[in-house]
Amino acid sequence: MNNTTDIGAIIAAKGTSTRVPDKNIRPFGDTNLLELKINQLLQLEGLGGVYVNSEDENILDIADKAGATPIVRDPFYSTSEIPINEVYKNVVQEVPHEHIMFIHITSPLTKVSTLQSSIDIYRKVVTFKDNDYDSLATVTSMHKFMWYDGKPINYEPDKMPHSYDLPDYYVLNFAVNILPKELLVERKNIIGDKIYPFHLDEVESFDIDNQIEFDIAETIYESGILKDI
Repeated sequence: MNNTTDIGAIIAAKGTSTRVPDKNIRPFGDTNLLELKINQLLQLEGLGGVYVNSEDENILDIADKAGATPIVRDPFYSTSEIPINEVYKNVVQEVPHEHIMFIHITSPLTKVSTLQSSIDIYRKVVTFKDNDYDSLATVTSMHKFMWYDGKPINYEPDKMPHSYDLPDYYVLNFAVNILPKELLVERKNIIGDKIYPFHLDEVESFDIDNQIEFDIAETIYESGILKDI
């Protein structure tokens, strides 16, 4: 089993965003998405370092001032032509830790206590060379009546169940992924073959993908409902 105490957190932050211009560094409540996430990570116990990978000088400067270690990205890996799997591999090359905590900046409502729990659980249950789990990924339960290609896939319409009786499907939300760096580089992915599903509720797993979602997340953040963000 690998030493699961050597964990480095990495934020990959491109300088461009088509759907929400300057998404990573535009005002978000009393902060911005980049500074918010760095501040969260710096509060965690058990991290060997916090790193921000970007091709954008402004983002790298903000990261440095906020207390993270900036890593300059080759602009080639910020283009839409490059497969995301290649980006994953490139982003972590200069992170000098045995295990990687890959953090998506677009999940600003994940609590600090939840981030800490993900690290603690990874240490306890995830191993690389055992037959158990090889990675941790945050997920969200999905109790919906799902159809594909004109057919139901998780229930029988003539035996309509209550939504809470539907099968316990869940979806990856990518708020947090933790895995050995060796495995990430080998697979070029931030999930392994045998993930430990770490469940988040719909609020903490909320992901910003467009302007409306940015506004909703900002409203929730400013409301103070989630006290330990």
